Amino acid sequence: MDPVEGYDPAVAACSTRGEARFAVYATNADEREFRIEISAGSGWPWGAFGSTDDLAVVDAVLHAWRDGAPIDQLRREWTLLAADPLDAAPPGRVVSTAWRLTLERSPVIRLGDAEVAEALYAQPTLRVLFPFPSHGAFSLLTSTKDPFYEEVPRVVPSGDGLWNVILHWSRWSPQTPSRVLGSRLSAREAAALVAANVPAGSGPAIEGGWPHPAPGCR
Repeated sequence: MDPVEGYDPAVAACSTRGEARFAVYATNADEREFRIEISAGSGWPWGAFGSTDDLAVVDAVLHAWRDGAPIDQLRREWTLLAADPLDAAPPGRVVSTAWRLTLERSPVIRLGDAEVAEALYAQPTLRVLFPFPSHGAFSLLTSTKDPFYEEVPRVVPSGDGLWNVILHWSRWSPQTPSRVLGSRLSAREAAALVAANVPAGSGPAIEGGWPHPAPGCR
């Protein structure tokens, strides 16, 4: 695995059982964390994900898995394991986990354009927001789950390898109409324009759904 900016080079151990895989990553020397990824027997990358600072726990889960325990049993016996990698992230580190998986180009997370992702992450004011690529566009959200909250301009493909930066109308801010802030920009130019248009006081993203109702809603 290639090193990711802002993180130490990943140290990985991997065990296989047919098409299934049990992988453990340690990616940050400043915080003791072992990140577990278990894929299904079909080779499908989704299965179980977990995070722990206890190597003995990793060892116990690995031995149960190698003895043939199915993934649903592992998730029942070790509550640190989840079906979604972001649900398995330690509290306070959902956003950083999402960015790390995005920059690693992990198959277990929603991925957008790699150049745009790297350009957005290079902006310190943007890396505290939740990365959410979808349908070619790249949004940065102020919440990590539905209901999502988007108050930062998003990056949208212009169709010619370049990018537009658009401030979208939001049900949370109906008084703000959609408008194009920049057209046919490089990934770096688009990221810089997004960073320049972050509203004062925006972020960091909260973990969970946006708690504040839209104006006029209950």
